[in-house]
Amino acid sequence: MSHPDSTASTGTSPARTRLPGGSSLLSGLPGRQGFGDASLIRVGEGSINLGGGNPDRSLLPVDLYREAVHALMDSPGYGERLGYVPAAGTPSFRALLAEREGVSPDRIIVTSGGINGLALAVLGTLDPGDTIVVDDPIFPLFLRVLDLVPGVRVVPVGVEADGLDVDALEAHLAAGVRPQAVFTVPTFHNPNGAVLSAQKAQRLAALAERWGFMVFADDPYRELAFPGAEVPAASWIRDSEHVIGVNTFSKTLGPALRLGYTVVPSALAEQYVKLRNRLDGQASGVLQDIVERIVGRPEYAQANAAAGAVYAQKARALLDALHRELPGALDIIEPQGGFFLWGRFRDQEADFAALFDAAQDEGLVYQRGEWFGVTPTAGARGADAGAGGAADADGVAGAGGVAGAADHGIGGDPARTRGAVRLTFAELEIPTLEEGAARLGRAWRRIHG
Repeated sequence: MSHPDSTASTGTSPARTRLPGGSSLLSGLPGRQGFGDASLIRVGEGSINLGGGNPDRSLLPVDLYREAVHALMDSPGYGERLGYVPAAGTPSFRALLAEREGVSPDRIIVTSGGINGLALAVLGTLDPGDTIVVDDPIFPLFLRVLDLVPGVRVVPVGVEADGLDVDALEAHLAAGVRPQAVFTVPTFHNPNGAVLSAQKAQRLAALAERWGFMVFADDPYRELAFPGAEVPAASWIRDSEHVIGVNTFSKTLGPALRLGYTVVPSALAEQYVKLRNRLDGQASGVLQDIVERIVGRPEYAQANAAAGAVYAQKARALLDALHRELPGALDIIEPQGGFFLWGRFRDQEADFAALFDAAQDEGLVYQRGEWFGVTPTAGARGADAGAGGAADADGVAGAGGVAGAADHGIGGDPARTRGAVRLTFAELEIPTLEEGAARLGRAWRRIHG
């Protein structure tokens, strides 16, 4: 099964019907299918949901929140802080984030969460007809961000145990693909948990500088490493004018906070401030003040380290339970941080749609691997060659995620995601995780014998 969002229109598709009173963009936005499509999920009483991306809220630094809020409310002139703040963020918060990232404050743009940061990067980099190289498997919500620029063409590249397959990217470049951007999740990849090695990161940045494309480094899990895990330094983001770092506090301070930041190239920083201003004006100055008071304390890093240690225990418990309940059935990438475990059934002839239904009958919900794929659809083509001279040489199609492999041999490999499952270990307690593995085992035996 290809990624459901791969049905987005291509340059040669019939024109979309424009809704009365709506723009072409508004009229053409696809609904959620597959990942995030509630119509496919049956969560009954007693169901275990291993499909989400929430942190364990008991591990969030609530005491730091409480102290920061009280300190803000009790500070002199609190009422004066309730006005507008600069579009790029409050100066003191930007300075703190810049110190943490090792960059100049003018490169920091405060955003309303990670997706807002990705939207900023997409709108600031891509035009209709441009090509972007993306992870395969991919974080599916990024494909929906690409819907903001209709007609963007997508080239998927595999993600290995040490991150994006830079050799494959280089081969595409040698074959004539000319991306405007590359998207990857470098640390504790969503969905497969990979960590981009320092060597690959440097090569990726060097290729970006040589060929003139931008790298979107979406990095929400970096601070949630397991004890002993090696996380390469993010200097490749800091040191390159061809990398945009996208960060969020959703995983460390909670997704309801809606606060993040991007590290943009210094040469484009002024323009990104203008773009930020035109999107939603500014992020909440009150929230920036609160988070500045939290992140600036050593207890914040300590809370993240403690959370990483608990997540490691949960991941190990789920991993052991899967091996116990499904002996020899799964190839599993052992996570070193983040929220997710990625496993793939070795028997590729099984009916994985039936498995998903059987799991829900057992009271288990998870994310099917196929929903993270970026795979070809027969007959799909990229934008007309006339739009950009040699556009079809890229062999790719619309921003929904389908590549025109039927014509040009460039497309995602269905084998990367077929029969895979993405399971979160972050939110639930260990006994519930173990019961979830047991339910998956029962579902597998129901359809597999």
